Amino acid sequence: MRKTLLEERPAFPEEIEKRIGQAQVYDSSCGENARVYYADNGLYVKTAVKDSLAHEAQMGRQFAARKLGPEVLLYRTDEKDWLVTREVKGQDLTHFLDKPELLCRQMGSVLRQLHDQKPVDAPEAPTFALYREGVKRGISEANFQKYVLLDSFGIRTPEEAFRLAGEGLGLLRQDVLIHGDACLPNMMMEKEQITSFIDFACSGAGDRHIDLFWAVWSLSFNLKTEAYTTAFLDAYGRDKVDEQKLRIVAALEALG
Repeated sequence: MRKTLLEERPAFPEEIEKRIGQAQVYDSSCGENARVYYADNGLYVKTAVKDSLAHEAQMGRQFAARKLGPEVLLYRTDEKDWLVTREVKGQDLTHFLDKPELLCRQMGSVLRQLHDQKPVDAPEAPTFALYREGVKRGISEANFQKYVLLDSFGIRTPEEAFRLAGEGLGLLRQDVLIHGDACLPNMMMEKEQITSFIDFACSGAGDRHIDLFWAVWSLSFNLKTEAYTTAFLDAYGRDKVDEQKLRIVAALEALG
C-alpha cells in the first residue's frame, strides 16, 4: 500500500491519539470516500462520514475471530466514524504477479476455506442491495460497467446483461460468508501463504460466486490475461462452481 509521510499530523480523537503515541503517521488512502492513515507502530486508522464504517467494523471483527482478518481495536462514531485495526504482516497479492500459479492456488484455497463457513450472525452483504437497485433501474448507458465483462463471460450487450441479471438475481443465495470484494489488493500474503483479508465494507452473508467473480476478474485485470481462470477455479474446487452464476454476477456488476 502507498504510504506518504505527513508533515502535519491529523486531529485524531483522544483515545486514538493515545494508541498512536509518538509513532509517525502516513497517508495510505486509496479512495475518495474515506481517509486511511498508517501509524508506524503497526496501526491503521480509517475515517469516513458518520455511520459509514459500522458494517465494516462488524464484519472485520467476524473475520478476525475466524483468523482471516486483522484485529479490530476500536470503532467509534461522533461527527465522523473512526476504525482502528492492527497491521497485517506481509504484502498484498499485487506484489506477487510474477508467481501466477501460486496466486491461483492460494486464492482458491483461502476462498474455499472462507466459504466453508456459515454466515452466523452476519448481515446481508451490501452487494445485494446494489444488485436489486441495478435491476430495478434497468439499462443505463451512463451506469453500464462494460469493463467487468471478461470475454469468457460471453455477455456482449447491455440488453443481454440486463436480461441475464433480471432472470438470475433470484438464483443467488446468502448461504456462505463472503468477502464481497475478493480482489488481489484485498488479500495479504506472507511466506507464500495468504494470511488475511482486508477491507470488509462489502462482506457479509452472500453467494460464493460473488467472490469467485471478483477473484477471476482481478486475476485477469492484474495479470493482463484470462489464462489463469481455469487454474484458479480448479484450485477452489469445481464441485462448488456454477459457471452460469458467474455470468449472472458479471451481468449484475455490469449494471453499475
